[in-house]
Amino acid sequence: MKMKKKMMGILATLFFTLVSIVFVAPIFIVLINSMKSKTFINLETFKLPTEESYVGLENYKTAITQYDFLKALGWTLFITVLSVAVILICCSMTAWFITRVKNVFTKMIYLLCVFSMVIPFQMVMFTLSGTADSLHLNTPWGIVIVYLGFGAGLAVFMFTGFVKSIPVEVEEAAMIDGCSPLRTFFCVVVPMMKPTFTCCPHLDSHIIIINIKRPDSQLYRLFYCRHTAKHFSCNISH
Repeated sequence: MKMKKKMMGILATLFFTLVSIVFVAPIFIVLINSMKSKTFINLETFKLPTEESYVGLENYKTAITQYDFLKALGWTLFITVLSVAVILICCSMTAWFITRVKNVFTKMIYLLCVFSMVIPFQMVMFTLSGTADSLHLNTPWGIVIVYLGFGAGLAVFMFTGFVKSIPVEVEEAAMIDGCSPLRTFFCVVVPMMKPTFTCCPHLDSHIIIINIKRPDSQLYRLFYCRHTAKHFSCNISH
């Protein structure tokens, strides 16, 4: 029995080691290619840099000096952090309201949020892009609102499931002690929702890294980069 458990442990270690290598390999390939000239990136993608192909940090210098990389990184951090914060706050409050107030209206909101998870992005990409442009949402602040729409379905679904597990008596006790509904939510409910607050941003991973060179860029190009160049930087411009 002990030998069997030991063998299972060894096999599990080997399996997860292979899985880790598969996940780390693309990052390693990108890193070694970032130190090659453009020609050798295409010709010798999976080879280590040689004396002929090695250019050192020249590609990084070019990205910073010629392509406004630092500015793009700043917009990326701004949009990502603000979008995640807005999604967590708004969707947690919505889920709490849906769970505690049971009527036709809240059921419809919940069903719409769940249904939005089923619709592929490609079905609404161009329509949403045109609508966002006409409403002047093609700015860093406007994109946050667009991302809130994308993230609301999954976030509301997750928060609703967690709120259902919170006893109503805890909230009733807080209200008896004089807490208003808002204070009950932020002081009593939110601390108990920490596991979902931690998990939701990771699962809501469609808020990806996008480098925005100009705030007035065309939104449909941003959406295109978002879904066809996932985990890569898309340099958006007119």
